[in-house]
Amino acid sequence: MNPAGSAGAPGHPAGHEAAARSRLISHVRYHVVLDLTRPGDEFRCGATIRFRAGAGNTLTFLDYAGTAQLIECNGSAVGTVAQHGARIYLPVVVGENVVRVVGTAPYRRDGAGLHRFRDPVDGQSYLHTRFALFDAHRVYPCFDQPDLKAALELSVTVDDRWHVITNTEPTSVPKRFSNGTAVWTFARTPPLPPHLTVLVAGPFRRITTTHGDLPLALYAREALFDALGNDADELFEVITRGLDFSADLLDRPYPFAKYDHVFSPECAFSTAPHPGCVVCDERFLFRSGVTRETRRRRAEALLSAMAHMWFGGLVTLRWWNGLWLHEGVATLIAALAQPEATPFGEAWALFEHEVCSVARQADRLPHNHPITPGAGAAHLGADPIMAKKAAAVLRQLAVRVGWENFLAGLRRYLRDHAWSAADTGDLIRVLESAAAPGLTGWAAEWLRRPGVDTVEVHRLPTGGTVTHLSDPQARRVRLRVGCYSEALRLQHRRWVNPDHQGARENDGDGTRQVCDVVLPNDDGHVYVKIRLDPASRRTVMSRISALSDPVTRAVAWGTLWDSVLDARIPARAFVAVVLDHAPAEEDVGVLGLLWQRAITAARVFGARSNRAASLRRIARRIREELDASSAGGDRLLTLAHALTSSISGEDALLHDIAWGRRPWPGLEVDRDLRWRALLHLAVQGKPVDELLAALLPAEPGDDDRRRALTVEAARPDSRAKSQAWHRMFSDAYSLVERQAVMAGFHRHGQEHVLTPYAERYFLALDHVWHSMSPENALAMVRTLYPLVTDAEQEVLARTDETVAQRALPAEVLRVLRRKRAELAFMLAARACDAARPRSG
Repeated sequence: MNPAGSAGAPGHPAGHEAAARSRLISHVRYHVVLDLTRPGDEFRCGATIRFRAGAGNTLTFLDYAGTAQLIECNGSAVGTVAQHGARIYLPVVVGENVVRVVGTAPYRRDGAGLHRFRDPVDGQSYLHTRFALFDAHRVYPCFDQPDLKAALELSVTVDDRWHVITNTEPTSVPKRFSNGTAVWTFARTPPLPPHLTVLVAGPFRRITTTHGDLPLALYAREALFDALGNDADELFEVITRGLDFSADLLDRPYPFAKYDHVFSPECAFSTAPHPGCVVCDERFLFRSGVTRETRRRRAEALLSAMAHMWFGGLVTLRWWNGLWLHEGVATLIAALAQPEATPFGEAWALFEHEVCSVARQADRLPHNHPITPGAGAAHLGADPIMAKKAAAVLRQLAVRVGWENFLAGLRRYLRDHAWSAADTGDLIRVLESAAAPGLTGWAAEWLRRPGVDTVEVHRLPTGGTVTHLSDPQARRVRLRVGCYSEALRLQHRRWVNPDHQGARENDGDGTRQVCDVVLPNDDGHVYVKIRLDPASRRTVMSRISALSDPVTRAVAWGTLWDSVLDARIPARAFVAVVLDHAPAEEDVGVLGLLWQRAITAARVFGARSNRAASLRRIARRIREELDASSAGGDRLLTLAHALTSSISGEDALLHDIAWGRRPWPGLEVDRDLRWRALLHLAVQGKPVDELLAALLPAEPGDDDRRRALTVEAARPDSRAKSQAWHRMFSDAYSLVERQAVMAGFHRHGQEHVLTPYAERYFLALDHVWHSMSPENALAMVRTLYPLVTDAEQEVLARTDETVAQRALPAEVLRVLRRKRAELAFMLAARACDAARPRSG
């Protein structure tokens, strides 16, 4: 290995380098001492790394992005010249090696490494780490790859008013000194990969309890401690019931010595699970009226993070392309746990709406990656394919082999690989032994091939139907087909094995069976896209609310939404269905989702000439529902949220809501609703400075500051867009603040003022990649792609030119190809909406 050839190499070690290092190195132990009391923007780290090497007289390397001031290897000083960029090269001997590194590293504001937030209210600092996928070495020297696990002993010096939280409990009471500092020393962790180690520190307050012998704690900063206290009982209830459910489901108790949840400011994620400690976005602490659906989503996030304690903590990744397994299983277990661990009931209808439908939307784009990407795809992270599609496909597998067999396989996977690393092949082997043979072929089809297959229904001249796969190369599926009357009452179901030639729908005696509506996959168990025949689609669109089963109804809604995205039905037709049938939905989560999809259909996928009329129809229908409602509560608040997103030209109503006035009896105008109204006033170019001044000082947290950044970026004038562009590229703003700006920047209806930023986007790509961590850079490349302009064809051509030049990394080019396809699909949907109606 030539250190000079790898100097300053950014990002993950290449696959061959990581594999070679894993073969060479074993039995790693870390002892890390951090000093977080130094003035300025840097902290000090001293690390002793012990490991065994299988060969001597060779070089290996530690990952370290700090500045080393001392490097010793086996008692000899090797000098700081051994550090090349983010690597420290070491001459190792066969057997035991001891390396000592002392250095400094900067606090960060981009969510990678050790993130520091300064509270604008009390001036206090709060720190949290985010190490996935490759950021632990931004804090301490380590072998930063998932298959090199190590025990970590950690000691941290902090302000003596602070709490320090990590994977394990302190070994004793913190040692306090007269200079106002304290040293916290923590018990050794079990063997963990570096990316699962965690550190949170600051003047947090906590609430504790126990569950049996397991210590539980909730942490929040002083400004939010009242909100934490208000929610503590509900949070502990979800956590304790979830622990009991998961331990029973997986036949294995919670594997760590304590379980903390820290609500930390400026989290760039909803939850970040680490063994023994989950770092949560503090927006999960509710300070105003919230709906039952909002609480359900929080419980779902906590239950998903909990599943990672087993899948990701107890059994860890062998390499990053196995991330799908932990993400998919966590999403699936959260759905299974919801009726048992929460008061929110069954989750499968929402699973169909929010998991399967979102996965299909992402998976339809070309240049996509499979659930299990190649070993070199190290920067993908938990995107919709690795999280949502993975969960949908795992549920499909569970139905195929039987839930008991599937769960038996998961239990054996945990038993066989506890405290070690595993990958996709290990899962398939245990499932084959516990459930059914032949899953290797299934894995090749469903885990290693990208894309979503389409099942179509065709009517025969004789009156029968044929269900077939539209692509001769499609995966093999077995699914249930529902036959429904014109009133959408179920007549019968049958199992079919469609191929590209089709499965003919006949009675058992061979006679023809006539169905008014044929709905394949009406139980949602198979991950496919459904394309209805015209007669079935017309009936579904006119009577969808008559489908009595919530999951079947969700499948039907998903089929119509897919048809909008694929330019097979006009966006305005989908809007009409929502106007007629969404009010019949009893679940407020589904109700809110359908209204938001109708708004998106009108604003994004509808022809510009139809946009205003469609949005007026949506707002008028929602107002009718609000006017007719005799009760308040969640439904009224959900409708009001949708109204503020769709309304235009009614400044008085939006102003009333933004000022906190109640337009309808029973409606609780909370801060979230006020900010929504304020945002949409800003989008329309209305003056909002007085409202901003009234809302901003009222809350102690940073959430309102972020909302204000979104509002300011959403204004439809060149000055606001120029300011927003500067903020998005300025180091003066943290990652979450830049995300808030990005959330307001691209607004449909503002194409004229956004068009100049299309070329600026392409010119900035190289700077973005080289100035940010890979994960954050890719997120920015995705979010800022110029979908909203008056020059769509020029954007398509500029994307083609940039991709053809191949001057950017493959990861960036992959994102550009996908965003180009997204824009092309959007334009096709608009053309469909602009076309005159056709019969059928």
